[in-house]
Amino acid sequence: MKLTRHPLCIALLLAATAACAADFPLLANGRAASIVVDKTDAEVVRIAAKLLTDDLQRVGGVKSGAQPTASTVIAGTLGQSPLVDRLAREGKLKDLDKITGRWEATLVQIIDRPTEGIERALVVVGSDRRGTAFGLTKLSEKIGISPWTWWADVPAPRQKTLTISLNGPEVDAPAVKYRGIFINDEDWGLHQWARQTFEPENRGIGPKTYEKVFELMLRLRLNYLWPAMHEVSREFHLIPENIELADRYGIVAGASHCEPMLFNNAKWNVNERGRWDYSINRSRILAAWEHEAKTRGDKEAVWGLGIRGIHDRGMEGPPDPQTRIGILGQVFGDQRALLDRYVTKAYGPVAQAFVPYKEVLPLYDAGLKVPEDVTLVWVDDNFGYIRRLGTPAERNRPGGAGVYWHLSYYGFPHSYTWLNTTAPALVWEELGKAWDNDARNLWVVNVGDIKPMEIGVDYFSKLAWNPEAMGPDSQPRFLRTFAAQQFGKGLSEEVGRLLERFYRLGTLRKPELMNREWALGLSDAEAFTLRRAYLTLLREERRLSLTVPAESRDAYFELVGFPARVLGNTGLIFLTDRDVQFGDASTGGETEIARLYASLDVEVGRYNNEVAGGKWKGVMPGTVTGRNLTAWNSQVRWPWGEKPGEAPKRPAADARVWRDADTAEERSSAGVAKWTSILGLGTSFRAVALKPAGLASSWKEDDASAPTLTYRFESGGSGDLLVDFLPSFRLYPGAQLRVAVSLDDGPVTVVEVPGSNGKEDENGPNRRFGVQNNYVRARVPLPGLTPGKHTLKIRAIDPGIVIDRLSLR
Repeated sequence: MKLTRHPLCIALLLAATAACAADFPLLANGRAASIVVDKTDAEVVRIAAKLLTDDLQRVGGVKSGAQPTASTVIAGTLGQSPLVDRLAREGKLKDLDKITGRWEATLVQIIDRPTEGIERALVVVGSDRRGTAFGLTKLSEKIGISPWTWWADVPAPRQKTLTISLNGPEVDAPAVKYRGIFINDEDWGLHQWARQTFEPENRGIGPKTYEKVFELMLRLRLNYLWPAMHEVSREFHLIPENIELADRYGIVAGASHCEPMLFNNAKWNVNERGRWDYSINRSRILAAWEHEAKTRGDKEAVWGLGIRGIHDRGMEGPPDPQTRIGILGQVFGDQRALLDRYVTKAYGPVAQAFVPYKEVLPLYDAGLKVPEDVTLVWVDDNFGYIRRLGTPAERNRPGGAGVYWHLSYYGFPHSYTWLNTTAPALVWEELGKAWDNDARNLWVVNVGDIKPMEIGVDYFSKLAWNPEAMGPDSQPRFLRTFAAQQFGKGLSEEVGRLLERFYRLGTLRKPELMNREWALGLSDAEAFTLRRAYLTLLREERRLSLTVPAESRDAYFELVGFPARVLGNTGLIFLTDRDVQFGDASTGGETEIARLYASLDVEVGRYNNEVAGGKWKGVMPGTVTGRNLTAWNSQVRWPWGEKPGEAPKRPAADARVWRDADTAEERSSAGVAKWTSILGLGTSFRAVALKPAGLASSWKEDDASAPTLTYRFESGGSGDLLVDFLPSFRLYPGAQLRVAVSLDDGPVTVVEVPGSNGKEDENGPNRRFGVQNNYVRARVPLPGLTPGKHTLKIRAIDPGIVIDRLSLR
C-alpha cells in the first residue's frame, strides 16, 4: 500500500507503478472519504473507524461521514459484517482465502462499484475483530498519524490531498500471536501522573488511563496487556470498567508472572485471609482464583498458571524443591479445573501460559511437568538476555512458547527505569533468537511507565508483528523511519544519527547503573573518550533542537531531547567526580557537579510542568526515588552518596590493541549459518552474531567446516587473546555456548562464554559484570605466539553466540 499526499506525487506514482494499480482518494476536493462500518460488527471495529475519522479530520481539516458516498472506506469482519459478507458471496473480494481462519489477518482492496451509490471503495476486511481494527489503524498510520500522537504529543501533518495506491489486494497478519506490554513499577511515574493530573478521581491509574493505553495498543497493533500491579495502584480486576474497556478495545486480558489466574495479590491481607501458601491455605487461595474465573470467564484472556509469593516475592511454603514441584502440580490441576468449568470457548481453546520467573525456573528445570497445551513463557535475566529457550523436545509442545522481556526493570542487582537505553539491536538479537527457536506464541515486554520507553515499545511492536521484515541493519533504518514519522523526513537523518549515538552510550553504561566505582575503574584514555562522547551528544542534541518546528518541540523533547540530556549530563557528573577523586580537577570540580545536577532538575521540571502545557505533570520521576543514594533501588547511585576511605588507585593504561570482531579479514559460512554483523549491537556497535541462532547452527569442536572468522595480525612476541562476548546464555540446560580458537591452524582451544551456563546467581560476578557493561570477557592463552605475522581463527560451535571485540597481546 502506497500513500501519496500531493497531486504531483500522484502523477509520479502512477508513472512508476503497474497499469493495474488502483488509487483511492481519502482526501480530495475539500472532502474526506466516508467510513462505513456495520452496526453488527465488533465494537473495536467501530472504535478504530472513529479513530480514522478523527485522524482524517486532523490531517485534512474535514470530517468523514458515516454514510456511503462516491468514495467510501468499507470496513468489516468476516461473519460479523453483512456488507462484507455480501461482497464475499458476490465474488468481489479477491484473495479472501488468504485471511479466512487466520489470526488477526487483514485484506485491503480497492473495488469499483461495490454497491449502489458507491463509485469506488477501499475495503478493509478482517478475519476477526482485531484484524479489521488493525487494518483501520494501519490506515491512520499511512496518512501520517503517529501511534504516539497522544502519548508523545506528535502533531498531525496537514494535507489537502491523500491518495492510497494499491497494485492489488494486500494481505497482512502478525507473526507472533500475543504481543503485549506490561505496565510495571509505576509508583513514581505513571501512577503519580494519573493521581495528580489525568485521573485524580480514581486516585491513580484507572479506566481513563487504560482507555488511552488501549488506543495506543490499537495503533501499534498490540493485543495483550499485563496491567499495573504495584501496591500503589488499585487492582485492575477490582474496577469492572477496566475489564469492559479492554473487551471493547479487543485487548486480550493478561496478568504478570506473580498474578496467577488474573488475580493481583499485592494487597492480600494475611491477617484476614491467611498466608499466601498453597500448602496450608489452599481453600482461600483457590476461592480467589475461582472468583476471577467466574467473573471474567466470558472475556478473551490468557490465563496464567502457577503460583509465586505475594507481589513478586518468592514462592512460600516448604523450601524443598521436590515438595514445591508437587505443590505446583496440584496448583496446575486446580486452576485448570476452574478454567474448564467457567471460561468460555468462544475464542477457541482456553489460552494458558506458565512463566517460570526467578525461583520458579529452577523448579521447572528440576522436573516440574507443565501441561502440554500450556504456553511456556521463557524469561530474560531482567537486562535483556534470555535465560533459556526450549529444548528440541519442548519445541514440539502443542502449547508452544513465548518470551517475557524487559525494557525497564526494578530489582536486584540494580534498577533501570529512568531512560530507554536498551538498543533496538539488542531487542532484535535476543527476540530474534527466540523466534529462531520457535518461541513465537506470546511476547510480552516490561515497559515500566510507557514513558519514556516509547522508542523501544515501537520497535518491539514492529518486530513482533513481522520479525522477518527486520534484519541485522534494522536499528539504523528503524530509528530514521521513526524520526521521520514523528518529526518529518527533513529531520529524520539527523535525529536518527543522534539516537544511534545515544544508544551507543547507553550500551556502554546505563545512567541508572553509573556509580563512582565504575568511573574510577576507567582508564584515563577511556574517561577522555567517554567525556568527549557525552559532550558531543549534548552539543549535537542542542544544535538539532533549534531546528525543530515549533509544533513538534514537545514531541522532540519527550522522545529525543530529554533522554539525550539526562544521559549526557549524568555521565559528565560521574566523570567530573572521577577527576575530583584523582585530584585532576580544579577547585571548581564540585561546583561543576552541582551545576550539572541542577541542569537535570531543570529538565525533569520542564518535562513535568511545561511540556504540552503541563499535560505530563508527575510522570517523570526526579533524580532520587529510592530510600538512599547507594541502594539498588535508587534512581542513580550519585557520587556524593559515600566517599572512599582512602585515595583511589588510578587504573593502569591499557597497552593492548583492541579491534572489533566485525573487522575480520575473512568470514566463511556453512549452509544457512553465517557470521552476521548486527548494526548497533554491543560496545563496538557492530557485534558479530552467528545467525540463525537455531539448533541447525551447531558443530563439533573439531569441525573445520564450521563458520569461521579469520583475523590476520603481526605480533611483537608472546601474549594471549582477550575476547569480549555479549553476556548471552546457552540455548537450554545441557547445551553450551562456545567457540573454537586456533592460531596459525594449530591446536584448537575451546572457549566458553563466561556465565553462560545459567548456573550463576544474578548477583554472581560474571552476570553482574555482564549486565552492567553488556559484555563478558574470556582470556585465551596463545602459547605458540612468536614475533611476526599470524592468522587467528574463531570457529563456531554453538548457536546463540555473539562476539563483540578482541585483543591480542
